[in-house]
Amino acid sequence: MDIAAIILDYLRVLFSWPVVTGVIAISAICLFKSDIKLLMSRIAKIRFPGGSELSTSQLERTKEEKTESERPEVPQVEANQPVPLPADLEFTQQQLEAVRQLYLNERANAYLWEYRYLNYFLAYQTQQVLDWLVPMSAPISRSLFDNIWTPYIPIVQERDAIINALQAHYLIGMDSGLISVTPKGQEYHQWRGPLPQREAT
Repeated sequence: MDIAAIILDYLRVLFSWPVVTGVIAISAICLFKSDIKLLMSRIAKIRFPGGSELSTSQLERTKEEKTESERPEVPQVEANQPVPLPADLEFTQQQLEAVRQLYLNERANAYLWEYRYLNYFLAYQTQQVLDWLVPMSAPISRSLFDNIWTPYIPIVQERDAIINALQAHYLIGMDSGLISVTPKGQEYHQWRGPLPQREAT
């Protein structure tokens, strides 16, 4: 057999569609590895053929969030507490109304961005727990919460992460072991609306 024919056969194999597709796929994965990893971390649930699923837990999402020690210190101001102004500063009624409207708009804007973040940060099961807590007419005990949710969330650390995430963002409050939804939690729940229903596997 001629050497040119052998080289031509090797080139045909080398440039066949499976080899070229594989090289392109591996190159894309190597080039965009960090972007693909970030995208995968944002996917709430992946369903594989055969009915098996892979979902993101609240525990994993909490690990992504910065710890309290890494966050810059923000001075805490009580709600509706008047801020002292210099004695010689005077505003007209129109200027006061303009400042008030500006404050209300910026507050609404801050809540909008925080609630959008919560839509990303809170895992689907955490959102389900909040939906379950909102219509409760009275606070429930932590032990009752654990007993009801154990069949659906069997891992204790995941249940703890869900409660901690909701509490860290002031959506629920804990008082003497009793869980209740805060006004902020009610407002976020109303703003978010109903959760999209997942298909049963």
